Amino acid sequence: MLGGRFPDVPRFYYGLSICHTYVVVNLSNVFSVFYRHLITCSMILHSSQQNCLTHAEIGPARAAEQLCVGEEHHREGDIIKPPPRAASATVDHLRIKRIIIVDKQPSPFKNGYWDVDIKFVFEYRITFREADACVISSIKANNIFNMKVSLFGSIGSDLVIGTDLLRAFGDSATFDAEPFVLVEAKAVSLHAQLHYPRRHDSHDTDAQATEVRVTIGLFSIVKLFRLVNLTVESRGFDIPDECTPSPSPISPCTFFEEMDFPMDIFAPPQKKEFSAGISLNIPRA
Repeated sequence: MLGGRFPDVPRFYYGLSICHTYVVVNLSNVFSVFYRHLITCSMILHSSQQNCLTHAEIGPARAAEQLCVGEEHHREGDIIKPPPRAASATVDHLRIKRIIIVDKQPSPFKNGYWDVDIKFVFEYRITFREADACVISSIKANNIFNMKVSLFGSIGSDLVIGTDLLRAFGDSATFDAEPFVLVEAKAVSLHAQLHYPRRHDSHDTDAQATEVRVTIGLFSIVKLFRLVNLTVESRGFDIPDECTPSPSPISPCTFFEEMDFPMDIFAPPQKKEFSAGISLNIPRA
């Protein structure tokens, strides 16, 4: 390698992100390339899931706050009872309010695997409408979904890890030598309907809806990672370039006139173009 020989260091390739670095530099090399010891986050295994959550998995919509819907008074956590005149319900502003790692234990059935219990808290708005589509009222609602996954995270031990890296959030932290869990998720609203337990058919107008059942699509990725020590080749620290002064402010009209005309607003792309990933900004000819 360019006339010099580097120390025989095993080469490993990880899917990793550097979370904290303590540098130990080896200056015995003749050239500018040397070695650093990094404390990094090494991902062990991840799992992607696509779940369609119906009433069977998440139950009926529950009130996320205390308020009245028609003559019904709802406390937080109560099952939402639709107003008597409600003919339909729609859901919008769906978001994952919170992801909770409930528990993480070594699997009793597969050595090296870990069972992870995860709780997703969904929050959204339900809008009730009459038969002529007039809005009756809206209410903030939520649901909870519990998921369990089993992933390889290597074997545990009775080792304890202490660090002051998180001192900004309190005292020095102490961890067991277990894999850490990272969850990424996206939720989409698929359907909402009123539930009539005593309705015989769609023409039975006397039946009263007792709850709202929503269907939510959940995309999630669960990752297990550990703190590891790696030795990597390095060419030193990257020194940022000197900042250049910002140009004089541009007038709003000048900025607007230099923009490409957004043709897609007036002529949306056809199916073939849309599937090919055509940009929403079609440059001027």
